[in-house]
Amino acid sequence: MTARRTVVTGAGSGIGRAVARRLSHDGDEVLGIDVAEAALSETFAGLAGATWVAADVRSDECLGTVDAFGPYDVLVNAAGILRRHAFVDHPLDDWQQTLDVNVRAPFRLSRHFAAEHLSRGAAGVIVNVCSTESFVGVTGHAAYTASKAALLMLTRAFALELAPHGIRVVGVAPGVTETGMNADLRSRPEDAERLRGVIPLGRFARPEEIAAAVAFVASDEASYLVGTVVLADGGWHVY
Repeated sequence: MTARRTVVTGAGSGIGRAVARRLSHDGDEVLGIDVAEAALSETFAGLAGATWVAADVRSDECLGTVDAFGPYDVLVNAAGILRRHAFVDHPLDDWQQTLDVNVRAPFRLSRHFAAEHLSRGAAGVIVNVCSTESFVGVTGHAAYTASKAALLMLTRAFALELAPHGIRVVGVAPGVTETGMNADLRSRPEDAERLRGVIPLGRFARPEEIAAAVAFVASDEASYLVGTVVLADGGWHVY
C-alpha cells in the first residue's frame, strides 16, 4: 500500500509539531513547513521518510515548496499566531499579521491544493486547525477570535464546493492546549486556575491529544465527515 503524502504547516512547534510526528508515525510521508528551521529539525529528529522546509506560510515560497514536494494527499493547516491586546489598543499591524497567518495563508494553500487535485481528478483531505474561539470570544483576543471564526466558515465554504469532487475539508477546534502560545498564562498559578475553571475536564490538552483528533478526521475512517469541525476542548464549549 502506498503511503499517504501529507503537508503540515506550523510543524516546528505545538500542535503542528504533534500532528507532523503523529502522522509520520502512522506511516505518512510528511513535509513539514515552519518559519523556524531549527525547530523543524527537532520535530523530525529520528523520523524516517519526513522532510521539512523553513518557509513563511504567507509567502509564494511556501506555495513553491509544496509544488516541489509533488502531488500529495492531505493538507493540514496548523500554523497560527496569537497577539493579545485590549481591543481599543489593538495595533493594526498585529491585526493584519494575525489574519494573514491564520486565515489568508490557509485560504491560499487550500486553494492551491484544490486546484492541483481538481486538475488530476484526485481525492484529498484538507484539515484546518481552528479553535474553541471559532465559537466563543475571549477578552484580549480580538484578532485571534475573528481569525479562527473566519477559518471555521472557510472550512465550511470550501467543504461545500469541494465535496462533489471527492475532496473533504474538515477541522479540529482545540481548547487550551499545552503549547508555547499560552505558556506565559499557564506559568502563572492564578491564570492557570482560571483557565482550568472553564474546562469541565479540569485540565489542559496535550498537543498529542489534538494530533489524535486531526489524525482521525484526516483518515479514511472519517470518510463521511465533510465540513465538520470537531471540538477538542475538554468541554469548554458546553458553557
